[in-house]
Amino acid sequence: MSYLSLYRKWRSQTFDEIVGQKHIVQTLKNAITKNKIAHAYLFCGPRGTGKTSVARIFAKSLNCEKGPTVTPCGECGNCIKTKNGHAVDVTEIDAASNRGIDEIRDLREKVRYAPVEGKYKVYIIDEVHMLTSEAFNALLKTLEEPPQYVIFILATTETAKIPPTIESRCQRLDFSRISLQEVKEHLKKIGEAEGFDVEEKALDIIARSGEGSMRDSVSLLDQAASYSSGKVTAVELLELIGVTDETVIIKIADSIIKGDLPQTLKVLGECLDRGQSSVQILREILTYFRNLLFVKFGAIEAVDLSKEQIVLLQEEAKLITESRIKEIISKLSKTELEMKWHPNAKLVLEIGIIDIFTITPIQNAGVLPPLRDEQQQKNQQITTPIVTKKIEPTNVTSYVPPPTANGVDSIKSLWPQILDKLKKKSLYGFVSLHEGEISGLSDDGKLVISYKKGYSFHKERLDDQKNKEIVESVIEEVLGKKIKIATTIESPSIPQKPQISVDVVKNLFEGELI
Repeated sequence: MSYLSLYRKWRSQTFDEIVGQKHIVQTLKNAITKNKIAHAYLFCGPRGTGKTSVARIFAKSLNCEKGPTVTPCGECGNCIKTKNGHAVDVTEIDAASNRGIDEIRDLREKVRYAPVEGKYKVYIIDEVHMLTSEAFNALLKTLEEPPQYVIFILATTETAKIPPTIESRCQRLDFSRISLQEVKEHLKKIGEAEGFDVEEKALDIIARSGEGSMRDSVSLLDQAASYSSGKVTAVELLELIGVTDETVIIKIADSIIKGDLPQTLKVLGECLDRGQSSVQILREILTYFRNLLFVKFGAIEAVDLSKEQIVLLQEEAKLITESRIKEIISKLSKTELEMKWHPNAKLVLEIGIIDIFTITPIQNAGVLPPLRDEQQQKNQQITTPIVTKKIEPTNVTSYVPPPTANGVDSIKSLWPQILDKLKKKSLYGFVSLHEGEISGLSDDGKLVISYKKGYSFHKERLDDQKNKEIVESVIEEVLGKKIKIATTIESPSIPQKPQISVDVVKNLFEGELI
């Protein structure tokens, strides 16, 4: 017999084997015990949380030869056929590939026939949100008033796409993500039964990577067991899935909190050089600051971490304010969104990290001041004298007077000099300006910088007031006159259609103009 994947081998077969989802299990058990079985159920929740498994167990409980019962025997013909997917009275439909009105019409025809082997005909429609509008409309009447022996179980990961007319005809049950501890305990149980050892830290990594999905976590454990030489270690696991080591994320976050930009870029660069995903690194940094914010507010119950990790976060929380954490999360979230559309995700990540350090001035050589209440901070901002930096006069020998023949041409001729000066003052301003092109002067005398479609990230970065002021000051230094800048996105050129006159058409078809 061919190898059976762990997630299939360890699929729950009874209500008591379901991990998490206690509210779902209790609701269905009560429905069977009290004989209050609804004609249609809507199972909603993230992937890998047990929707299909619960639907099969429910069908098995209803059609067991000893049932309906909350503890199906698993040995009778109906139970075995339902487990193997061969039961005549239990039909599973994948709505992603059977989403049309013809499939639903066929279902409506089959619903009329009584069950052959069990007491109920159970229809499990997975990913039901993929049905077309016409298919949903065809299902409406049957779903509302099916025969007494028919039960519908609709499963979906995207509840928002379910029409209200369908949802109102079902009893809705919401599946939640499985907690980190429950996933770890189940993975440990599987490892012991399958005969391979798993490090505690490796269990943490697998459970975090699964993001509350038991199926994803078990599949990753299966992959890790195949990769390892007997014992699944954290080191091997990190190499396999490309997840950043937790200690590295802590180093990056700690250097951000302390305002140490060189150290942050150094550790980040080492991660990227090892080939780790820039998107994954950013998500883990975001998760760290999310947990830090929750700990800062005292919501430790909402943080699914070990005691040692929580203690570490509590120490870090003393070095940073709530508002600062929220600003960092806001900036990084925007960076994550920009990375999805930019061809160079690594560059966007690096610029996004640098941008964090420009949110508020970093004081005392990279160490943030101790935590104070909001009123004390406001008072200090009012009473602290403003220290202005003395601006050195521009080196006269390096100044080149702008040619007067053509305004745009003169600016283009000095563009390399402008970029060179800008690079020394603002790295992200330099990168954003470098990706654009001079397209001319606007009617109000502004220098227009245009960007290709897909480079809106650089446009938005240059539109930031601080960045724009720095760029305009550099242009003024080089040109000797103040010029405002404006940005735009190039629109694809549309070829103009040739104009055909009425006379041409009249002569061509030998007609007359009425």
